[in-house]
This record gives sequence, structure tokens and C-alpha cells, in this order.
Amino acid sequence: MDHSSKVLEATAANLAHCADLLRANEVVGMPTETVYGLAANALNASSVRKIFAVKGRPLLDPLIVHFSDLAATEAHIETNDSVRQLAAAFWPGPLTMVVPKQSSIPDLVTAGLPSVAIRVPQHPVFRTILKRLDFPLAAPSANPFGYVSPTRACHVAHTLGSRIQAVLDGGACDFGLESTIVDLRNPQVPTILRHGPITQAQINQILQVEVTTHSGASNDTAPQSAPGLMTKHYSPKAQVTLLPHGETLTTNATPESGIALVSNQKPTWHTNQANIFWLSETGELNEIAHNLFELIQRLDQQGYQQLRIELAAEEGIGKAINDRLRRAAAKCEAE
Repeated sequence: MDHSSKVLEATAANLAHCADLLRANEVVGMPTETVYGLAANALNASSVRKIFAVKGRPLLDPLIVHFSDLAATEAHIETNDSVRQLAAAFWPGPLTMVVPKQSSIPDLVTAGLPSVAIRVPQHPVFRTILKRLDFPLAAPSANPFGYVSPTRACHVAHTLGSRIQAVLDGGACDFGLESTIVDLRNPQVPTILRHGPITQAQINQILQVEVTTHSGASNDTAPQSAPGLMTKHYSPKAQVTLLPHGETLTTNATPESGIALVSNQKPTWHTNQANIFWLSETGELNEIAHNLFELIQRLDQQGYQQLRIELAAEEGIGKAINDRLRRAAAKCEAE
């Protein structure tokens, strides 16, 4: 079967069809403003188990549960003032909060931990589906476990098209990187577990406390407190080598070498060499983030054996970009 035939335009009829699939405990690829998600009924353990099976995801890596609004979360979590403050500021949007859960959330969703990662997505297609359902959706990124996250429907069809019945096409994702995750299990000590589009400074400003950052060290054999924390993640088939921010690309890697060179911004010198790429015309961080996974997917499919990628400036969303790049580069260290 042509897997692209499973990519559905977000028409009213197709939205209704995908909502029916979700009610029937099936798994559907769906767009969010961050990356494409692999959605299923978060309150049904058999549905959730299908997500893990489709992705090849270990059960110790928990899932984010997506709700239509803050009120919809209250029957399933233990809320607090910090949750309410951040929800008022950033929901719907690319912020995930880890909070104590109620028994309605299956332990399978949370790697057996008594906490759950929750989010209210911004993408209109995902929000329309949520409004048609009477249950929240668990939805990790719609890619094989450990591979580069998808930012277009065609990415989902290419890697998972044989394993799912439908992918709703909502266009290219706005942000191109996964949500920021903040740990509010102890609201007195909020901690960023994963950097993303909502920055540490923005969270500090809302909570009026100094938000700490997760050390980055991870025990990959133990249940994870949130997704995206494992050492090796977001990895293409190609080996990823990181270049310091600001380092000028060298041209000694020819197109015949199997090496792609990727800079933050368009080089100022002659750039007609076929294996030289850039993530932004000007080096603007949001544009780099938006284009990162899409370019990595494209270069991987083109058969490059090594990607030499410049790190971003370590500020704002640049921290999230570099987090994803370092985990992608950890592949060659682990193998």
C-alpha cells in the first residue's frame, strides 16, 4: 500500500473519521504546533499499549496527555496554583507540566509513576479532535522510538505509515521542536526537565521564583519522570557530529564524501557546494528550531552518512535546539 494514501486532509469528514478511529481505540497521527503526535485514548490502557507497540517505545518512557483546556485536567490530576498560573499564561501552547495524577490515568501512561505530564495543545486540528471526544489523548511524537521527530504529515507516513490507519495533515508544525516540560510535583521547586519553545525566563517571570533546570543526567534503565530525557534520542540513521556555535564550515568535505555540513545561517561565502545546508537565512533562533528536524529528516532520506551540524547560541530556544542535537549525537557514543 502507498503509505501516502493514509495522509488525510483535515476536512470535516476526515476529522469525524479520525475521531471515530480514536473512539474505537485506534492510533492516529495528528499535528500539534510542536511536532506531529501519535494519538490514542489516554484513559484506555489497551489504546495506550498500541502507541508503545507502534513506536517501539520502552514502557519506562512516559507519555504526555493532551486535554482541551485546564478545566478538563482537573478530574485527572492534583492541581496547584503554579499549574493555574502557567496555564493562564501559556495554554493552549507548547508547555507541558508534570503533576501528581489521579487514578483515572493508567499507570501505563506514566511509566508506573504517580505523576503525569499534561498539556493543552494549540494546533486547531488537534483541538477540534479533542472537542469531539470525551477523553484526553496521549500523544508522543509520531516517529519510531529514538528517531527524529516528525514536523510534517509525510514524515509520519514515511516511518509509521504501515503501522497506523490514518495521519491527519495539518501542514508544517509551527515550532518544530517538542514542548517545554516543567516539573511541578513540588510547586515550591519548579524544574525544567526539557527545554522547548517556552523559555526558562518566561516561566520565571510568571511564577516569580527561580526555576531550576534538570541536570541532564539520566538513568536510561529506570522509569523517566517525563518524555525526551533519555540520553540517546532524536537520532537520524546518519551519524551526527556537532560543531561549536560560530565555527565556520570547512569545505574539505565534498558532496562525494557522504557528509552534509549544516550551519545556523547562510554562509557569506560561495555556497553552491551541494552538501552545504543552513537552517536560517539570518541565524534567527525560532527559524532554526522550526527547520531543524525537517532538514535532518530530508538529509537522512537523501542517504548522507554523517551530518556535521553547528550548535545554536545557548540562549532562549537555542537551549532546546542544542538539547535535541546533543541527544541526536549521543547515538554514535552509544553504538
